[in-house]
Amino acid sequence: MLHSKRLLVAVSGGVDSMVLLDLLRDLSYIIGVAHCNFQLRGEESDLDQQLVKKYCNTHNIPFYKKNFDTDLPKHSTQMAARTLRYEWFEELLQKKHYDWVLTAHHADDNIETLFINITRGTGIEGLTAIPKQNGKILRPLLKYYKSEIVDYAKTLGIEWREDRSNQSDDYTRNIIRHHLIPQLTKLHPKALENTSKTIDLTKEAFSVIHQQTEEFRNELFQIRKDVTHIPIKSLKTLQPLSFWIHQLFSIYGFDRGEVIKLLDVQKGKFIFSKHYTLEVGRGDLLLYKTVNRNMNDEFEVFEDGLNDPVKIRFSNEQVNGENHLSLDASTISFPLKLRKWKKGDRFFPTGMTGSKKVAKFFKDENYTSNEKAAQWLLCSGNDIVWIVGKRLDRRFVPSKTTEKVIHINLQ
Repeated sequence: MLHSKRLLVAVSGGVDSMVLLDLLRDLSYIIGVAHCNFQLRGEESDLDQQLVKKYCNTHNIPFYKKNFDTDLPKHSTQMAARTLRYEWFEELLQKKHYDWVLTAHHADDNIETLFINITRGTGIEGLTAIPKQNGKILRPLLKYYKSEIVDYAKTLGIEWREDRSNQSDDYTRNIIRHHLIPQLTKLHPKALENTSKTIDLTKEAFSVIHQQTEEFRNELFQIRKDVTHIPIKSLKTLQPLSFWIHQLFSIYGFDRGEVIKLLDVQKGKFIFSKHYTLEVGRGDLLLYKTVNRNMNDEFEVFEDGLNDPVKIRFSNEQVNGENHLSLDASTISFPLKLRKWKKGDRFFPTGMTGSKKVAKFFKDENYTSNEKAAQWLLCSGNDIVWIVGKRLDRRFVPSKTTEKVIHINLQ
């Protein structure tokens, strides 16, 4: 399958990636090499780069390298390096037209990742450790142990460089590698092999759970326009509830505990993740992408109208259209204001007596939080003239004695 594809190989200069590179070259794959120089070890980092570049030059392999600055705030060096590395790989895929990125993660990396995830606290997905494929990333050496890779390199005389930082206990992974793993092998000679088998079995179990999760999601998540409706009553039948809530909502960035709280609260309550809103509707949870919730935006609207964020035009002659209304010109003063609603806003809706809070109007109209955040109000001074596209304030409606009528068209 991969012989006809263009493969970008991530090569550090260590034994794992040099063996992967040599294997792919020997098997006549179409390859290019991406080398990241994080400049963390001074001259040694430069010597790593020289080794990889020399190999590529010798075998006429395209070589791409980039120097990185990992001194980023709120990131560990390793996390910063990982983020930068994969962002650059994605960039190379697009610019140089490669189909896949191949990395040299192996079985020892897989086992170490499992224990790292356990120490940090993880669900079942974390127990599957490193995936063989993640998007356009492939890891063909995952079933091989480091000792096997080193033996292979020595047998074929493949040159590589040792990263001395791998001997340090400054990183969690190294502590696990140097101290925990040796103790496990003392307890049982096949500890690594058995752990790898456990990871593979867990991946199979996770695959089944993932399939069941998608079946539940297809059954329960009903999309209407841009809002997904999820019946609360049906969610509550899922057992164990905490487990399935995590499976269904974690991909949207929600904590299972916060979602469970929503199942027993009144309509209108909501929570936010980075990109989504989850709101309690009438018997449903409403899931949708969060729009800009900046409620401070305000625009002046003069007689010549407005183009952005709403296109409004004024005319002395009536223009027919769905979003047309007429105002008593004597009741308004320019410039008008276009703004978002604020707590306590009140207006005098057409078709009823007395006033009404805008918040109550939203509730009666079954607005979602996103719709509230997106709704514009056209105001004259401190008075709401129009909930744009929805309801006019009757104080501004022309009467039989109105001398001048001004027409508004929302385009």
